[in-house]
Amino acid sequence: MDLIRTGFEQIMSDTDFGPAEYEGLTDIEFPDKETLDAYLQEMYDYLFGDAPEQPMPPG
Repeated sequence: MDLIRTGFEQIMSDTDFGPAEYEGLTDIEFPDKETLDAYLQEMYDYLFGDAPEQPMPPG
């Protein structure tokens, strides 16, 4: 689980990682970097924090 957490943290801190890169990995499209960043933070909080439910990607 530490490897996954570290990966999330690296992606969230990488200013060059954006919607195109995420879509290439997951086939999930985001309209902009801000929306992607918010989703990744919510997913991080769900996986490693105390968020009560898994966030849903747009669309």
